[in-house]
Amino acid sequence: MSRPDLEILSPQNDRVKALVRLRDDRGARTEAGAMLLEEPRLIRRALDAGHPLSEAWHCPELPDDEAAALARDLRAAGVPMVRAGLHVMEKLAYRRKPAPLLAVAALPRTDLDGLDARLPSSPLLLVLHHVEKPGNLGAVLRTASGAGVDGVLIAGGADLGNPNALRAGTGAVFTVPCAAAAPHAALDWLRARGLRLLAATPDHAVVHHTLDLTGPVALILGAEDTGLPADWLAAAHARVRIPMHGAADSLNVSVAAAVLAYEAERQRNGER
Repeated sequence: MSRPDLEILSPQNDRVKALVRLRDDRGARTEAGAMLLEEPRLIRRALDAGHPLSEAWHCPELPDDEAAALARDLRAAGVPMVRAGLHVMEKLAYRRKPAPLLAVAALPRTDLDGLDARLPSSPLLLVLHHVEKPGNLGAVLRTASGAGVDGVLIAGGADLGNPNALRAGTGAVFTVPCAAAAPHAALDWLRARGLRLLAATPDHAVVHHTLDLTGPVALILGAEDTGLPADWLAAAHARVRIPMHGAADSLNVSVAAAVLAYEAERQRNGER
């Protein structure tokens, strides 16, 4: 027999305040080892991937067939449920419109050893150096999933549990192997693993489709405004650029990652 749902109706409840901190505060997410999932699509993909979910909050006052079906599946999977009032969900909403269903998920594993264990012998990696905008981080994860990239290494910058990163990634965080490390540790790990390091930069670089992107390769992209620092450029085996023919002198980092990743996918899978 299933246990009855806990009911929380007050937005001032301490558990509600704790979820607000998870939503807004990176330090709180790190301390708790958890993040807040607000969209049914994200929750469904976490559930389908077998990602740990510690609890879910459902509001019957916000009727939604998809959320109701997902709530039943969460109960069937043994996820503890909270019956939440409308004002609670309004307080927890990251955007103006409250969601009918929320879930608390474990932060994904991001240690370098964990990434190493999940990579094939000749991997393709995307490496992000201090990409600060969470939406760009999420978009790169989505690209990595679509292009068959073997892993993403985050060297400083935004965190995977940020609501904008989760939203832009559409659930890729649950399936794409990731690691996060300080830039110096990330660079040391890349060197030690024997990867061919290709740094994306508009300066003194060769066009991306003229380079061999097969074999063990790391495609490295820098921050949106400053690009890659000198030590990372110096460590690269080659510098790669994407042709720009208009007035703009650069692409958004997530778009650049997509162009490079899909060229690598084309070369590695023999598609023409």
